[in-house]
Amino acid sequence: MNRNLWLLPICLYFLSLFGCALVAKQEWSDNYASITGVRATNARMIDGNIRTFGETAFREGSEQDTFGPAPTSQAIVMLPERKVIRRVVIHSDNLKKFTVYADKGSEDWQVVKEVNNVTSNPIDLSVNAPFPTDKIRIRVLGTTDDASLRRGQRRRNFWASGNRRAPGKIYEIELYGYQSATAADAEEPMGSQDQSEAELDQLLK
Repeated sequence: MNRNLWLLPICLYFLSLFGCALVAKQEWSDNYASITGVRATNARMIDGNIRTFGETAFREGSEQDTFGPAPTSQAIVMLPERKVIRRVVIHSDNLKKFTVYADKGSEDWQVVKEVNNVTSNPIDLSVNAPFPTDKIRIRVLGTTDDASLRRGQRRRNFWASGNRRAPGKIYEIELYGYQSATAADAEEPMGSQDQSEAELDQLLK
């Protein structure tokens, strides 16, 4: 038995190396939403200042009558190049229920996270997006302001039409991948600033 004791420190050494490798893979990248060239539904959602907020946007012409389905609002962040997103952090004090999507390309939106009951601020999410993307969309299904909005509309006019979901107030959106991600995770840069802004406008129509 004593003859095998010399193997113990060697095993411990390799185990420590393996553990360090695992930790390295979990180190987060810099915030992708803060790099040059990023665009968003509202610039205040990605300006790095958690004291300012932008509201999620309803699609053009999305107002419904009192008995129709309530439209949803959304926020979109567009990156200048494709990244593999593993973590999304949202600073918001009124989001209650929402879905996070990533675009696989050509507006092929894939659900990467569903949140049915927000209990904290900021909202720190691990997401399952194994493919590179240059667009993240947050579709707001409920806020803490919805009930008061509906009461206010009914007081003014019971038959009034309008958005019966309040917009989400987002102070900041942060997007992260793994720091150890290779250049293979990123694809070709997008087009010019004007092109990306035009694409963002089109997504909100």
